[in-house]
Formats: sequence, C-alpha cells, structure tokens
Amino acid sequence: MKRTKMLTRLVFLLSLTLAIEMIGLPQPITGPLVNLMLLLTALLLNSVAAVILGLATPLMGLLRGQLPPILAPMVPFIMLANAVYILLFAMLASAGKQSLSLKRWQGWMALAIAAAGKTLILYAAATLVVPLLFGRQLPEAVIAAFTFPQLITATVGGAAAIGIYPALRRILGNNR
Repeated sequence: MKRTKMLTRLVFLLSLTLAIEMIGLPQPITGPLVNLMLLLTALLLNSVAAVILGLATPLMGLLRGQLPPILAPMVPFIMLANAVYILLFAMLASAGKQSLSLKRWQGWMALAIAAAGKTLILYAAATLVVPLLFGRQLPEAVIAAFTFPQLITATVGGAAAIGIYPALRRILGNNR
C-alpha cells in the first residue's frame, strides 16, 4: 500500500476512534468499539499503525474523562496491554504468512489468546505493579474493572472486527 494511502487511512481510523471516545458513551460500549478499531487497524493497515492507535486511546480516555483521574497510573499499562493485544493477534493470525489470515479458526484463536493476554497484563498491573510502584492498593472496584470486563470488551470488539473485516476488505480493495 502506498505510504500516502496508508497514512490517510491511519489518520481516518485514529480520528474515528478518538471520536468514539469523545462521544462519552459508557465503558461497556466504548471499550468494545475501541478494541474493534484496534484490530481493524491491524487488519486494514498493519500492526504498527494499530499500536500507534492503541497508544493514543488511553491518553485520550484520560484527557476526555472516560478514565477517571485515579486510573492515571494505569495509562502506561493500558498502552502496553493494547500493544500486546494487537501484536499477539497479528502474530497468531498471520502464523508465518505474509498477511493476516482469518481463515476458519485461526482468527478466533488469535483473538482469544490476544484478549486473554491483554486482560492478564491489566490485572497484573492493577493488583501487583501499581501497588508496588505507588505503595497503595487500588480500590477493589477499580481492580474488578481490569479483570473480566476487559476480557469481554476485548473479545466483543475483536469479534466485531473479524466479522466486518471481510466486507471492508472487499469495499476498500485487497491492497493490504
């Protein structure tokens, strides 16, 4: 894909994702939509572009107020978790091929492992790393938000990406 076309698509996907965050929908809606955009970016462009998007979204969430200020110490870990989610998905969905493949079970297995990896990083950060760095435990409600709900939002958003990617690929052309 030509550099200009790729950058244009990245800016469009980044703008769309940030608009989703700016709307201020509840987290059970925003979370899957952001995860949808992360994996769609990986599928439509590449994993580097998706990681760039994954680094921007927690910052925007914090600035926008989607993430309460008490969660500011979690932002670097959310960034890391997004990067791991994208990279695990891309690596496992490509499985040695030049491009990502969503044939049969491969994309679904990649999604399951990527969502679990993202959740494990967030859980470990909330229960172990942040308390170690800041000398105090996060409230139980905050810890709970970085467990099962993260697995659900990553899985739902990823499933939506896998579901709509073939149609988008046909519309945009097969030049990825």
